[in-house]
Amino acid sequence: MTNVITILLVDDEVAIRDGLKHLLEWEKYEFHIVGEAENGKIALDKIIELQPDIVITDLIMPELDGLELSKIIQEQFPQIHFLVLSSYDEFTYVSESFKNGAVDYLLKPTLTKENLLKALNKIATKLVVTKAIVSEEEVLSQTLNRYLVGYKETNLSAVENFLTYNCYQLVYTNAIWYQDRGNLQRVLSKLTFDNTQVKSLAYATSNDEAGLLLAFRNVQTNGQTMLMEKLYSLRQIEAGSFFTLSEPFSQISQLNNIFSQLKAGTKEQRFYFKHHFIVEFNELYMLKHYERFDTKKFLRALVNNDFLLGIARIEEFFNEMILSFASASYLKQQASNIFYTLLSSLEEAYPNEASFSKLKTYFLNQIGKMSYLEDFSELILTLNDQIRQTLQLQKPRQDIKEHELVNSIERYILDNYQSDLSLARLAAEFHFSYNYLSTFFSTHFKMTFSDYLNTVRLEAARKLLLTSDYNVSEISATTGYSDLSYFSRLFKREYHVTPSVYRRENRL
Repeated sequence: MTNVITILLVDDEVAIRDGLKHLLEWEKYEFHIVGEAENGKIALDKIIELQPDIVITDLIMPELDGLELSKIIQEQFPQIHFLVLSSYDEFTYVSESFKNGAVDYLLKPTLTKENLLKALNKIATKLVVTKAIVSEEEVLSQTLNRYLVGYKETNLSAVENFLTYNCYQLVYTNAIWYQDRGNLQRVLSKLTFDNTQVKSLAYATSNDEAGLLLAFRNVQTNGQTMLMEKLYSLRQIEAGSFFTLSEPFSQISQLNNIFSQLKAGTKEQRFYFKHHFIVEFNELYMLKHYERFDTKKFLRALVNNDFLLGIARIEEFFNEMILSFASASYLKQQASNIFYTLLSSLEEAYPNEASFSKLKTYFLNQIGKMSYLEDFSELILTLNDQIRQTLQLQKPRQDIKEHELVNSIERYILDNYQSDLSLARLAAEFHFSYNYLSTFFSTHFKMTFSDYLNTVRLEAARKLLLTSDYNVSEISATTGYSDLSYFSRLFKREYHVTPSVYRRENRL
């Protein structure tokens, strides 16, 4: 049974399929029907599963007709031969099927055992040659695989002879990007070029690297265009398909270096090429790793509950990293760490707000799934918008807290203005950063801390000048000014007269 040729029957009429099965003694002529399907869509699944040598297909069928099926077979499974079943009024479809590689066609009304067997034997002859070639290519592909994984004693002379030409290009992809690795290996191993300008040999190493070694008759041949045409069908099945194409090289001895360069250069590049599936080596970005996120400034904003400032710093950081083409793994790692910290702080600050916990769980689950920059950016932007919206809903409560903080600061300054009070001391007392409290003061007191403190001290000094018997020097010290001349200058600037004149003119 090793030489038996396998056949898949495809027709939407059960009677036609049954008639074909009983038309001749298939096993007697070394043919074996491995399956049947009632439309092209089911047939395609059967082809992937059973890998038949021949497909006998009707043209007019629901779901996916025979013409569309023949086109897919030609693109994805060029090693499979197919026969077309037709009626008298389907000649236009028949002619199109020949363009897609049909070997022969059979008219249903005049179908006989003899003309069916004649057509099958015609294909069988072609298959003998095809399988011999495939067998040779499989051996050479294994040789190429061994060489690429590090067996440097591997002799590539047979590979070189098979490829004939000495203008090479290497195609690289990684199997981890594919949902069904079988699709990738099948398309690569069965890929053929319909001209004498290029030859190819597929490889698929044990390290998940896969691709093609191409050899062109001359350097003018556009390898990228040819590949796009041939691999487009794979892109239709595997939306995540991504290939990189080396620069041309002329010596097979350069292959190891070219492979290493392409492998290193391709790493994580797919992240930046959502809308491209074949990219030349010189078009790849120089991906970089950077110093870590400025955690101190970020954490300071969180400690001060200035979450909007924290989000702004996050966006600034990721914009810079993306414009500089930071690697995907770096971006994802940083995003996981940063947003975990942010959302944990939000959970702590707003214990009654359940959405922050849900957002954290959702984000940490999704970030690792981001295959492309566009999706990564959309996730970051959406998360930041949701956080901002939730904080906006919390704003009335936040305003109450800020009002309470303003009152607390006012009381503290009134109780301590006589001492050596500074913004740094105040920040430490209320557990805020110096910069945050400085900004808070400007926003809520409409003046700097220094101006506010002077206003409080000078008002206290003015009252003492009018109600006490302390001399000016004592009043200066009592209100927090150790330098009398400095106190006098400030007082005059505020009230337009010196402390002594103010007392004399205003005291009863």
